[in-house]
Amino acid sequence: MDPVEPPSNKSPVRVPILRISRDTAILLASLIFLACAILLAVLFPPSGGEPARALTPVATVAQVTGVVVEPTEPGSSVSTPLPTDVTLPSTDLQPYPPPAATLLVTAFSPTLEPTLAIASSPTPELPIPTVASEGAGIAPTAPLAQAPTLEPTLPPPPVVQPTLEPPVPTQLVESQPLPPTQPPAPRPTRPLPTATPLPIDIIRTTTYWTLAQSPITLRRDTLVASGAALIIEPGVEVRIPPGIALYVDGRLYALGQADRPVRFTGASLPRWEGIFGRPGSDIVLEHVEVRGGGAGGTVLASDRGGLTIRSSRIVDNGGHVRVSGRGFELRDSEITGNDLPYGAAVEIVYESGGTATLIGNRIGGNRMAFGSPNVRITNLSPNDTVILDIQRNLLVGQDGPNLTLETNGLLQGSIVCNGLIGGLNGLSLLSTLPQTPGLPQLTIRNNAIEEHTPPIIPIYLQRGIGRGATSDVAIDMRGNWWGAAEGPYEPDRHADGRGDAPGDLVLFDPWLTERPPCAPAQ
Repeated sequence: MDPVEPPSNKSPVRVPILRISRDTAILLASLIFLACAILLAVLFPPSGGEPARALTPVATVAQVTGVVVEPTEPGSSVSTPLPTDVTLPSTDLQPYPPPAATLLVTAFSPTLEPTLAIASSPTPELPIPTVASEGAGIAPTAPLAQAPTLEPTLPPPPVVQPTLEPPVPTQLVESQPLPPTQPPAPRPTRPLPTATPLPIDIIRTTTYWTLAQSPITLRRDTLVASGAALIIEPGVEVRIPPGIALYVDGRLYALGQADRPVRFTGASLPRWEGIFGRPGSDIVLEHVEVRGGGAGGTVLASDRGGLTIRSSRIVDNGGHVRVSGRGFELRDSEITGNDLPYGAAVEIVYESGGTATLIGNRIGGNRMAFGSPNVRITNLSPNDTVILDIQRNLLVGQDGPNLTLETNGLLQGSIVCNGLIGGLNGLSLLSTLPQTPGLPQLTIRNNAIEEHTPPIIPIYLQRGIGRGATSDVAIDMRGNWWGAAEGPYEPDRHADGRGDAPGDLVLFDPWLTERPPCAPAQ
């Protein structure tokens, strides 16, 4: 019995198992195929042997006869006939001859490109290429068969000629010849330009508006030309539409009477413009009533002309009276009940001196802007003098002075027997002149200065004392009534007074202890 060998301590040898994935197998197969292809290409090149060259087909060019296109009439389309019958070589021959025979392959051009020829242009013939022999031992090839000539089988479409309808004979109209003595008709000509009508009526001569023509309605703006005169007789009524004005370059005389006044009227709203005197004009209004005007803020105006208003009424208007320039006279007239958007009720401005006469007028009861006076007179020239004659006027203030004087030059004249009542101040003098003794040369006497609004000062409010006068320069106002027998109140000079207070530069002592009878009362 054989002895049992003890088990060996060596571990069994493990044989590695090669595992190839599917992608790896595809890659290896591709590489093997590529290697075989390269080997075959090296061993058997395409042009390396005689059989390969014998099997290579030789390309030839098929001669195609160009299609001649017949010329057609201009404007018609050119049609190219298409070949329909093409003779191709027979295909009964074996495509692949036996290997021992020499294989000759004749190839036609794969495409047929017809050449278009216009009229009788010659068709170029292309030379037939031949295959040159590359070496000895190769038999020359047979001549190539000539490609058949393609003849057009379809005739060109016939040209359709337009069919003209025979003209229809029309009846001839025999024209009547003109008599030899009749002249030819004149050619039409462009009408001559006509003058554009002026947007204004002009009075060029002396014109009278009589009572028989009343009422007279202005159609549009009216101008009294320079050198002309418009005379309006008593009792005439002039009606002025809204927005219409009467301009005066010459002379306007509206001469009414106390029982037959001349009236300038219009609709209440909207208002007509006004009466405007221009440089060199002269306007005289006597016993005239002006109502419903002043659409632009001025109802009566004179610019470097003359304006005289006597015994007239200016009521219910939307503007004031304005004078600039030469001279102004307002006498025995009434200006009341007007809406004044700006300025004084009577505005007088002098640029080179002049005269202002205001006698016996009643000015008040107008709706004015705050601080506007009833009458304002302005002297703009420092070298010229304005002469004043202001007497027996009743000036009733509202929220401003009764009478304002503004001057850059000299003022002369008199302010006598006037009633300066109500408002913020009686007389206001504003001057740019230096303080000079004896200037201004004004006589201010017998005026009733009373009932003015007290300033916001306790003592004035307690005693009901208003401002009777203020001045930038020293003026003499002695001999006037200040509203109380005790005289005006002046804290430093007359603290016992109970009348309206004068300014610091106003000389007031002695004063009147009773109201002057010449001054009109309210």
